[in-house]
Amino acid sequence: MRNWLTVSLLLFLWLCSLSSLADPAKEEVTIVDDGWVEVPLDFTFPFYGNNYVTSFMFANGVIGFLDPLNIPGTGIQNDGLCCNSFDFENTAYADMGATYGGNYGGVRFDYVIMPWHTDLIDIGTGKFYIQGDATFQSYFWENISEYYDQTDLNTFDTTIYPLGNIRFSYQALDVQSHSVTVAIVGDLSAGEYTQ
Repeated sequence: MRNWLTVSLLLFLWLCSLSSLADPAKEEVTIVDDGWVEVPLDFTFPFYGNNYVTSFMFANGVIGFLDPLNIPGTGIQNDGLCCNSFDFENTAYADMGATYGGNYGGVRFDYVIMPWHTDLIDIGTGKFYIQGDATFQSYFWENISEYYDQTDLNTFDTTIYPLGNIRFSYQALDVQSHSVTVAIVGDLSAGEYTQ
């Protein structure tokens, strides 16, 4: 009986290792200051009543589902959700255009996941990665600096799943001069957010 248990355990461990070997490789992506990169999904992601097949990873610690190029505004600074976080409880939705330098009615903050929204930049020490397949999509910010402070490094990631689950993971957080927001946001004008 002991041999059977040993063989069963070894078989189980071998099968578990096969699934980890099958994970897709992490892919490094380049994101400029206040920029983003489009990340197509290999599944349909349900989020606040909508279904998405593509996403956008922002340098400033945000994953969005609305195409930044199709949102009216004042250019890359606002398109990249720059530069401080947003205080949902102390700024009215209608005030967001004036507060954030554009007359866009706040739509840039609709349908986003904010694992660590603040002013972040890769100044040579950090890396942005993505990893995914039909079962998950992960976004990684590794050793990303607070805006031009190479001593304040941030490492965190977020994973989304086909059933709509979201997982945040934080390894190192260090922001000294900017505010930070952690939130999940649907239609902000309808008050759909969790902070």
